[in-house]
Amino acid sequence: MIKSFKGAHIWILGASSGIGLALTHELSNAGAILALSSRRRPELNDINEALGGQHLVVPCDASIPASIEEASDRIEQSFPRIDSAIYMAGYYNPTKFEDFELEELRKTIDINLTGAFVFAHHVLKVLRKQKAGQIVLCASVAGFRGLPNGQPYSATKAGMINMAESLRIENKNPAIDIKVINPGFVRTPMTDKNPFKMPMIIEPEDAAKAIATGLRGNTFEIHFPKKFTYFLKLIKILPGSVYFKLFKNQ
Repeated sequence: MIKSFKGAHIWILGASSGIGLALTHELSNAGAILALSSRRRPELNDINEALGGQHLVVPCDASIPASIEEASDRIEQSFPRIDSAIYMAGYYNPTKFEDFELEELRKTIDINLTGAFVFAHHVLKVLRKQKAGQIVLCASVAGFRGLPNGQPYSATKAGMINMAESLRIENKNPAIDIKVINPGFVRTPMTDKNPFKMPMIIEPEDAAKAIATGLRGNTFEIHFPKKFTYFLKLIKILPGSVYFKLFKNQ
């Protein structure tokens, strides 16, 4: 966990929109020194300028492993240490299983799952050298169980949760903190694609505050809003026969 954000060196991959952008503002306002990553440098430059220009801009395409490695190397060379590295990159295109296109499948897996693996792999090397630090992966409550019209997004988020759990177990250094973020519905350009009413939806600024609180806590999972996520955790433990009956007409 991070005791204080003031002076902490934090890498956010996926800093230019949605929850990642809100988290960028939240942590910058709390005094963190950030490395801002996403695909488009002009957007990152504008964000950095709006925050006072004190942060490091490191363009990175989460769908390209070599780009993540290059960004990781640059940040390691530029920062005295990495106190936390947060993977907020994500891609979502709601599709029925029978209708998905191969290119969309590849893009979703590349960004949501392969990118998270590569990110954690390179950051872990740095943290082991430092013998301390934090890796945080943003998954989703959509990864708790298979949802109608949720593929391949739900599958990649389930994979990310599983990966974070494995990483947490394999890590033997208590000074290296592994966390996963499982948000419910947050009003972002991604959720704007949903054609249905989203229960208990919250604003990205509220999500950022919840994440910031969780980064300073001892728990592995950061999930919010609690009323919604605890309801889905209950659904998660239902027997398959009950679960499938519940959703058969969706």
